[in-house]
Amino acid sequence: MLSVGQFLSRHTASLILSLSTVSIAAIAANPGIFLGGLLFAGTYATSTTLLKNSQKKKVMQLAGISKEEYKHIDSQISTANKHIQSLSQNYLRVRSVAAFKQLLEMTRISKNIVKMVKTDPRKFYNVEQFFYAHLPSAVELTDKYTMLSKQPVKDKEIQITLSKTRETLTDLNDTIQIDLKDALSNDIDHLQMEIEFANRSTSRRKEQLEWRGDDK
Repeated sequence: MLSVGQFLSRHTASLILSLSTVSIAAIAANPGIFLGGLLFAGTYATSTTLLKNSQKKKVMQLAGISKEEYKHIDSQISTANKHIQSLSQNYLRVRSVAAFKQLLEMTRISKNIVKMVKTDPRKFYNVEQFFYAHLPSAVELTDKYTMLSKQPVKDKEIQITLSKTRETLTDLNDTIQIDLKDALSNDIDHLQMEIEFANRSTSRRKEQLEWRGDDK
């Protein structure tokens, strides 16, 4: 759930700390290449772990979630990324332009939802069904659809199944779009409040200017 920026920052800090530690040790005791390498590796591993735990703790504090919640949400994000990867792998397997566009849109929206939850873990509770049901169902149906569409023989039963699967995927795509709106719901509410506050402030300012005669 940690960002790329956090990854780079902790490894950069660990590298600087490790080099500094080895340099000080070399001046003070001259441990040699082997012991110096062990000291560098130990310092690097320890500092990276401590910094990572500190970053996780900060994320949990900002989001107001427990350690167990963090682990669960992080696990769901990891699983969702695997599902999205499976959807992406089906791009070249579908034989319909409409199905390709639908799959592309579904993948794009899913990535946005996961990204938002990764940035703000509290949003997970707005879109739990996306992680538990909607995205997994989309992957399963897409896999079956691509498998059936590649069959050399398509009898009436297969054609009917393909048609029903396309319809279900269309419904799922609409549902995932609703999931995206649910993920954005708090942001939309906050923005509406900010707009309302700004409008009120502007109105009061205009009234003050009119009362003072400064509106010209």
